[in-house]
Amino acid sequence: MRSFLRIICVLLYTYLCLQIGQTAPCKFDERCQCSNTKHGYVDVDCSLINITKIPNLPESIVFLNVSHNLIERISKGTFEAAKHLLTLDLSFNSLSSINLTTFADLKRLRYLSLDNNELVYSNRTFPVGIFKQLKSLSHLSLKNNNLWSSCCNSFPDKTISDLSDLETLELDVPPIKVNNTFGEGYNNLTKLKSLVLGNNLLFDMTSTTFINTRNLQNISLHGISGISFTIGTFRRLRYLKHLEITFDSKVVDGIKSPIENMAGDLTYTSIETLKLGRSLLPLSKFPLCILNEKLYTTNITEIYITDNVDSAGYSKNCVDAPSPSLKILDLTNNGLTHFIFDIRTITRLNLKQNLLGAFLSKHSYYNYDVKKSSIIKYIDISQNDIKELSPFIFDYQPSLKHIDLSNNKIQDITFRFSHLEELEFLNLSCNEIKNFDTKTMRVMNKLFVNKPLTIDLSKNTLQCTCKTISFLRWMIESNVIFVDLQEYTCTLEDSSIIRMNPFQHKVLQLEKSCKSYLGLITGVSLALLAIIMTVTGSLMYRYRWKIRYMYYMTKGKYSYQNLSPTDDDEYTYDAFISYSDDDRSFVLKDCIEKLEKEENFRLCIHQRDFMPGQDITVNITNCIHTSRSTVCLITRKFLESYYCMFEFNMARMESIYSRDGRNILFLVFYEQILPKELPLVMLELVQKESYIEYPNDEQGNVVFWEKIKKSLRTNVRA
Repeated sequence: MRSFLRIICVLLYTYLCLQIGQTAPCKFDERCQCSNTKHGYVDVDCSLINITKIPNLPESIVFLNVSHNLIERISKGTFEAAKHLLTLDLSFNSLSSINLTTFADLKRLRYLSLDNNELVYSNRTFPVGIFKQLKSLSHLSLKNNNLWSSCCNSFPDKTISDLSDLETLELDVPPIKVNNTFGEGYNNLTKLKSLVLGNNLLFDMTSTTFINTRNLQNISLHGISGISFTIGTFRRLRYLKHLEITFDSKVVDGIKSPIENMAGDLTYTSIETLKLGRSLLPLSKFPLCILNEKLYTTNITEIYITDNVDSAGYSKNCVDAPSPSLKILDLTNNGLTHFIFDIRTITRLNLKQNLLGAFLSKHSYYNYDVKKSSIIKYIDISQNDIKELSPFIFDYQPSLKHIDLSNNKIQDITFRFSHLEELEFLNLSCNEIKNFDTKTMRVMNKLFVNKPLTIDLSKNTLQCTCKTISFLRWMIESNVIFVDLQEYTCTLEDSSIIRMNPFQHKVLQLEKSCKSYLGLITGVSLALLAIIMTVTGSLMYRYRWKIRYMYYMTKGKYSYQNLSPTDDDEYTYDAFISYSDDDRSFVLKDCIEKLEKEENFRLCIHQRDFMPGQDITVNITNCIHTSRSTVCLITRKFLESYYCMFEFNMARMESIYSRDGRNILFLVFYEQILPKELPLVMLELVQKESYIEYPNDEQGNVVFWEKIKKSLRTNVRA
């Protein structure tokens, strides 16, 4: 009883250890990497160690990788202990033959790779029964073997027929001279869903090629230089969902393009995904246009036409709309220079690595003629030599979540994005962006206030100057998340480039330097402004009458053409009389009587001779300019009158600037005025004795009028 309990305890302990992963350490060849699995089994990796034979295997092994070694043969009984083995990778060795009993003990094996060996497709290398014990095998890869053969056979169908559970098969394609039909033995592979073919120069398929593999759902053709399909090649594959065709080199002359035939056949299948890589032969239309026309009624959801850069030059504008079921369109690396498409139902569009820069600066990839919004969520137009984008490029695409514009030459955000409320990620890495303008930042703040937007500006050299400090501060404080912010670089005022790590600290340093620099600039600017204003004000005050004289002379240049002298020696008036209205009676009686009537002088008196309708200042300036002399009747009222002093100063400017310095101004003091009551400029004239006092007595009046007359006659003769 005690022994029984001991056995029970040991078994229970073993079970618990297995459940929690506390197994014994994995011990194997020290050159290999060995690891325990969750349930007590071991994985062994012996790749890339130059072994020539497979080491002894533990019974608990479930995974064995011996690829990239020098194994030429597999000894009998090598896998005898590996009864639990599920995965076996023998690729990239030098196997040229396999013993009939090599895999006899691998009844649980599910994956077997014999890629890149020297196993010729023949009954001798693969005799009937070699796979008979592999009852659980679901994936078999035999690629890159048959190319060593001089006869280049197709794989023996009777040998493969034993793998009734096989789901995926990878083979080398037989050449044209061999019957390219998968033989009757493939009829037994009722679970075969995926077929990967490749590694031959030419492959010509007909309507009988897949006659025995009608349950295929996935077909991939890789590493084939020339390929053609006759009508009916895929027509019997009613379950076909995924078709991928890739050519590794240029097509051979004379090989007919397969696109038209293939597209027609696919309408009879369940096609969902179609991938065409390096597969564009000379066509009258771009392949996408052919597929739109042929596959419109199918359930196609994904189309990939990639890596056809040498085939640029086709018409890229497809008239026919794509199938309504199409969701993903990938046109990477096709040398496209222009592209317009109906993307209403598409959720993902990849135009990466083309030449659309010039086209997208003025157009959009979306055909807006449909007048409906698209449900597109992802767009990739990276590596297209884009310098700027048209403002409307993302219009009618409100569901966009991811925009990739990386690896271009973009300097500014020129496109509208205020309607992209679902946008989550904007990739602008590897461009020439220095900063965002105020409008861009304002729109982003408004649009993404309740949810974050992620922007990648890495590998753009930003500008770190006092002018861009608001942008740098916005990068820190906004709701936008910048990818790898601490790795950004920046150009300073002196053109040196620094790494912005830590970003916030660098921005604070820049702000401090800008504040001190700004204070200095502001102080110097204000000081210079004050000096300029002071000097300007002083000059304007000093030359105020000259400025006013020039202004009014220019203003009245054409106003008094009829009053202007006809030549330099004649004037309209002999004297302009300047007086205050309080002294009007003296002028109208005495001056007119003594000077006009007795001496026949022509006087200009503003109440009589000013031109009606003209500005008084223009009248004054023109009358002074057309008079030989100006006589000012000085009284206290004269000194208090704005227009009297205006007439005095205009006459003074006329003497200086229009009469070559000759004095034409005569002052007549009609009242006794003290020198201190006179303006400085008038006092200077008085000190030069250029004045006459009115005596106001009979004898003195005679002398007074004689002096006036003499002065006016002298000026007339001059």
